[in-house]
Order: sequence, then structure tokens, then C-alpha cells
Amino acid sequence: MGASEFKPVGQSTVIVRITSYDHMRPQGTLMGLGLERPVFFRSLAQLLMTMEILMDQKNRPQRGEEHRAFTRPRPLEGAEAAETEGAALATFQVRVLFRQNASWQGNLVWAERQMDARFRSVLELVRLMDSALSVEESVT
Repeated sequence: MGASEFKPVGQSTVIVRITSYDHMRPQGTLMGLGLERPVFFRSLAQLLMTMEILMDQKNRPQRGEEHRAFTRPRPLEGAEAAETEGAALATFQVRVLFRQNASWQGNLVWAERQMDARFRSVLELVRLMDSALSVEESVT
């Protein structure tokens, strides 16, 4: 299965293409959650917050508890459409099944290696993605 054939399969599934991973700072695009075209992200925080905002807009998966913040949550603003499609270092299918205990639980599929893993928190998701990207860095 090539990365170009990798498509979101559910309403809470996102395809994340990492095109740059410099000093643990991912850049790339995300697709899914009702987006008409890929959206570019420049940091891990931007990736995760964009995904959270999109899941809140769709209410899928439903949030397990109320959002806590010092101020009102910001709407999704300035989401840039991807202008160029660089070569992907890694492509992931992130399927969030639950949003409980102020985190996410779900499945992660690494397309290029056809490997999958379950994650029990956003931190575990980040560690899984980092382990895949660290392997790719050592290969190149």
C-alpha cells in the first residue's frame, strides 16, 4: 500500500504526512475530519490543537469531559492549505477512538512500514510517531 493510496477511513481518522522533522519539530500536512484539502502544520502543538478543534467541531469522537482553559477555546483560524507536497518522511493514519481523561485513545498506522499500534494518551501517540521518525532519520 503506497502512501498516495492511504485515505481516511472513518470520521475520526486523520492522515498525517510528515515532510520535515528537525530537532523533534514535525512539519507537514493533515487530511481528514471533514477537511476538503490538506492543511499545513509547522509544529507538534499546531498539529494536535488543529486535530482537537476539528474533533470538537464534528463532536467525534465525543469529548469525555468539559474543555478546561483560562479563556474561551479559539476557533480554527488561519489553517493554511498545503501549497506544495514535499516528499513524506512518514505517513500516519491516526484514528482517535475515544477522548477520555483529557486525552486521546486510538490506533496509529505507519503507512510506509505497514505497522500499527494502539495509544492510550496523546503523549503515547507522540512517542510512537517520534520512534518512527527517528528510525527514518537514521536510515537517511
